[in-house]
Amino acid sequence: MLRNKHLMLLLALWITTTQAQEKLWEINLNEKLYKVGWIEQTNDGLILAAGDKGLMALDNNTGAEVWFNETLKAVDKNTLLHIPELPMFYVEYTSILGKQRGVLMNSSNGDILFDTKENDYKVKGFTVYPEQAMILFELVQDKMRYLMKFSLRTWTEEWMTPVGKNKENLLQRAFGGVSFIDHEPQFDQDGNMIIGIDDEIYVIDPKDGSPLWNYGAEKKIKALVYSPVSNSIYVGIKKSKRLTILDPKTGNDITPGKLKLRGYMIDLVKDDDTDNLILVETEGFNIIDPKTNDLLWKKSYKMDPLTEVIPNGTDFIAIGKGEKLGQMERVDADGKKVWGTKTVGYAYYNSLTDKGVIYISTERSNIIDYETGKEVWKKDLKFRAIPAVTFDEDENKVVIFENGNAYKFDLTTGDMDQFAQNIDLEKVTKKTPLQAEYIRSKGYFLFTDQHVSLLSTEGSLIYSNHYDPPSSTNALIALGDFAGSALLGVDLDIGGSIQNIAMLTDLSNGVYRNTLDQNGAGQQTSLVAGLYVDNGASMQPILEVTSTRYFNSKQTRDHHILVTKVKSETSPTKHSIYMLNKATGEVEKTIDLLDKTPNYLVDVVDNRVFINENNQLISSHQF
Repeated sequence: MLRNKHLMLLLALWITTTQAQEKLWEINLNEKLYKVGWIEQTNDGLILAAGDKGLMALDNNTGAEVWFNETLKAVDKNTLLHIPELPMFYVEYTSILGKQRGVLMNSSNGDILFDTKENDYKVKGFTVYPEQAMILFELVQDKMRYLMKFSLRTWTEEWMTPVGKNKENLLQRAFGGVSFIDHEPQFDQDGNMIIGIDDEIYVIDPKDGSPLWNYGAEKKIKALVYSPVSNSIYVGIKKSKRLTILDPKTGNDITPGKLKLRGYMIDLVKDDDTDNLILVETEGFNIIDPKTNDLLWKKSYKMDPLTEVIPNGTDFIAIGKGEKLGQMERVDADGKKVWGTKTVGYAYYNSLTDKGVIYISTERSNIIDYETGKEVWKKDLKFRAIPAVTFDEDENKVVIFENGNAYKFDLTTGDMDQFAQNIDLEKVTKKTPLQAEYIRSKGYFLFTDQHVSLLSTEGSLIYSNHYDPPSSTNALIALGDFAGSALLGVDLDIGGSIQNIAMLTDLSNGVYRNTLDQNGAGQQTSLVAGLYVDNGASMQPILEVTSTRYFNSKQTRDHHILVTKVKSETSPTKHSIYMLNKATGEVEKTIDLLDKTPNYLVDVVDNRVFINENNQLISSHQF
C-alpha cells in the first residue's frame, strides 16, 4: 500500500511538473485590432500584432501596449524584414488609395524612420556596415534600381541614388527580399563606394550619394576586387579572355596588354599574406603584383580542371572539382608544382588545417599532408551526407557525426579517432539536416527541428527521440533544413545541413564556436550590431538590449524547444510545444495549443511562448 501511494505521488508530481506552465499575461485585441492576422517578435523583444485595424507592439513582459499605428492596416507578413540585431524592421501595407507602401520603423517606439509614400518603392535587400555607420538599402521602382543610405548616427535617410535598370532573375522574382547587388561595396582610399551589379560597376560618393562614374561590361561581372596597394579596380568578366583594370577616380581602363588570359576568368582572390592577387582562370592561375600590375610568373600554372586556389603562406593549394574525380596540387611561390594527388568524388569542402588540407567529398574524406602530398589517415572516411559538427572544448577536438558513426578529430595533429559506430537515431536518414552541439560534461546533442538525441563522450547513445511535425511550423526558424546539392550548384545527391560546412570552415580556421552553446564558453561571436558609432566626440552604442538578450541566450539555453503534433486514440489530435532538457531528453514543460492552425512564436532567449488564438486572444507563457 505504501509503495502504491509513493508511486501515485511521483506520478502526480510528474504530471504537475510536465504539464504546468505559468501564464504571464493575456490580452484580447478584438476591440483594438479586430482580427489579428499574425504575431512576431522584434529584435528588442516586443511582440508585434498585425490586425485589420492597425499594427501594435506589446511589452513582452507585461502585455501592455507600447505603441499603436492605425494607418498600418492588414500588414503583409511576407514583406516583414528584420534588420539583424537592431530595433528596426520594414513592412509593406496597402494604403486607403490602394497603393502599396513600405515603412522602416523603430520597433522600440513605433516611429516611422523611412516611408516609401506613394512612390511605389519596394525594398529588395539591405546590408549593415558598422564601419560606415550605415545601412545600405536596395530598392526598386518600376524598372529602376536604387540604393538608399540610412545613417546609424542620425537614424534618418541621407540619400537615394539610381543604379540602372532592374533585371530581376527567377530567384528574385520568387523571393521578394533577394539582393540585387552581386559584389558588395568596397571602399577606395578616398572613401568612395564601389559596387558591382550584373554587368555594371557603380562608384558612388557615400557622403551625398552622387554617382562619380559607372562602367558597363559586355557580359556579367564575375570578379570585382579593389586593391589599396595599387589603388586599382580589377574586373573579371564572364567568358572574357582579358582581365580589366580600372582607375577608381575616373573609371578609365588602365590594363597592361600582358594581362590577357589563356582561358576564361573564374575568380580573383586576395592573398592577405602578400597583398598579391591570385588570378584564377579555366586554363590555370597566376599571381598579380598590385604594385606593378604585372604577372609574377612568365607562364601561368596549368591545371585541368581548376576550380579553386587557396593561398597558404608562401605557396598555394590548387583544387579541381569533378563530379566523380578531382585533384589537388601544391604550387610554390615560383609557380612550380610541389606535389599532386587525386581525390575521389565531388569535394564539396576543402580547408587548410595545421596538418594539411582536409577535404570531404561525396565518396570519401581525408587530410592531404602539406609536405608529402600523401593522405594522413590510413583509412578514408566515407560520408554519405554532410556530417554534423561540433567542438569538444574539454578535449579540444572537433566531433563529427554521420551515418551512425562518430569521430573525434584533432586539428593540430590531424589524428582522427572513431569513438562510436552503428548508432541508430530514430527516423534519421542521410537526408536529415542533422546538427550537433557540445553539452559540457554530458556529450553531444544531435538535433533538427523535430529530432533530439544525445551521444555520450564515450560513444553510447543516451536517448533518441523524434516528434511529429505540426501542420503549421511557423513558430520556429528552420535550422539549416536545406539540401546541400541545391546550394552547392551541382547535381549531386548530398543531404544534410549546409550550415555544417560553415561550421567546419570556422573550426579549420581556429574559430571554436557553438552557435547554441549554453555553457558560456570564452569564445563569443561578435555581433554586427552590438554596434558602436562614432558621433564625433565618443563611441555611442546604438543598441544594447538585443546584445544583452543574445548573450543571455548563449548563457542559459540548456533546453531545446520544439512544436509537435500529438495524436491520441481517445481524444482529438492536438499541437503542443515541448521544452526538452538537452542533457536528459525529458519533456520538462508542455504548452497545449487549442487552435487547429495556431499562430504562435517561441522566445528562446527568455524561454517564453506567445500564442495568438482565435485571431484575437494573445497570451504569454513562461517555460
